[in-house]
Amino acid sequence: KHPKSHWDLFPTEKKTLGKTRYDTSLGLLTKKFIHLLSESEDGVLDLNRAAEVLEVQKRRIYDITNVLEGIQLIRKKSKNNIQWIYTCQESRIITYNNNSHTV
Repeated sequence: KHPKSHWDLFPTEKKTLGKTRYDTSLGLLTKKFIHLLSESEDGVLDLNRAAEVLEVQKRRIYDITNVLEGIQLIRKKSKNNIQWIYTCQESRIITYNNNSHTV
């Protein structure tokens, strides 16, 4: 399990004892999911591990993977495993510029 400071890359709007609405937003979870995916070997990620590390129900992971699969960024490799379609490191970086993104 990653240390709590690992997620400081994704700061929350306010610090409280419980999770805020921002902490559990699909957008933030997607950023964290993509970060996990970018760190995985061969771009393959176990969805059970992702749910555990991100501390969310697997249903939320499916919400993320359904969108990423729909826009052809990932594919199902096997049961509970997905793979990033692009293999070069530069293709893994998604940059946001004026509300658009490039892959």
